[in-house]
Amino acid sequence: MKRIVQFVVLGTVLGVILSALFIAVPWFPTEGSQQSKNNYPLFIAITYVSFVIFAVVIVAMGYSLWKFRQRGPSDLRDGSPTHGNTLLEIVWTSIPVVIVVFFGVWAAKVLDDNEAHASNGRVVTVIGYSFGFSYRYNTDGGFTRNDGLYLPVGESVTLHMITPLFTPGTKNLEVIHGFWVPEWGVKQDATPGVIGKTVGTTYVKPTRVGTYQVQCTELCGSGHGQMFFKNIHVMTPSAFESWLTKAKAEAAKEAEASKANPGLAVFNDSGCGGCHTLAAAKATGKTGPPLDDVSADFARAKAQGKTSATDLAGFYKESIADPNKYIAKGYAPGVMPNGFADNLSPKQFDALIAFLTKGAKG
Repeated sequence: MKRIVQFVVLGTVLGVILSALFIAVPWFPTEGSQQSKNNYPLFIAITYVSFVIFAVVIVAMGYSLWKFRQRGPSDLRDGSPTHGNTLLEIVWTSIPVVIVVFFGVWAAKVLDDNEAHASNGRVVTVIGYSFGFSYRYNTDGGFTRNDGLYLPVGESVTLHMITPLFTPGTKNLEVIHGFWVPEWGVKQDATPGVIGKTVGTTYVKPTRVGTYQVQCTELCGSGHGQMFFKNIHVMTPSAFESWLTKAKAEAAKEAEASKANPGLAVFNDSGCGGCHTLAAAKATGKTGPPLDDVSADFARAKAQGKTSATDLAGFYKESIADPNKYIAKGYAPGVMPNGFADNLSPKQFDALIAFLTKGAKG
């Protein structure tokens, strides 16, 4: 028993030293929400306790390796026979139980506090797809933005996470995606096809104005490594209201423009703007190559013998039908989904090509 007490004392001292080193390193990002303010102390406390347990085990293992080591090839002694120690077994069973119960109660309180900030007002649906995020402002008219999430500081917002069964504009089955903003302490998965009351839901109350990065936390395919975007904008209430008024007006204007321009409608409905930049569609996606000027890519593809197209319209058709035939410089193969054209009618496909050709510089 004396030896065990020594292990515990030495392990605790080592654990405190490790904890002191840990506290000197900025492991966590700056708190940006009420949720992260609730979560971080729990994470840190669990880490401290883990350090102490780790240190006690390491001290005991180190002592055992030294004390009971084999002393030469001829040392074939067996260990001394031992018997159970009831008090020791009670202690080492009770301590983990107390730790688990303590952190379980604390975690339940944190979860309750996080969900106590559930919004009865603003609701936003986050749509994850290969490979980007769109945001539907359910309680603000239902318009959708591909250029990022805009929220007012100090207001609780409900975030529903969904992933369609198929990648927008294609026949490719979707996979699970994860929505994670480190400064918010918020991470929620979006499972393909899950809708209604069972959809993944989380809550956030931003507490700091700024621009933050969102990234996918589930390995979702060849474009996963590019599925991070610094386009989460937390604004002052007045700035948000100004943005919201402008966004609603733009959404209404785009809806009218889509009626008059079927190619634009196909571009928007298929989620092209989530991956590509195109000024004519006010698209700002960064996952795929920009579409405002494809003449350089067209020329490069011809020089490399990777296109049989004779003009930009043909190059667009070929690139959409077989996206891996030519890969734009700086982009990875496999990111553009196959089968995109198969999910469009010939009329829709032609309208999209006409819009892209007219909207891009050639």
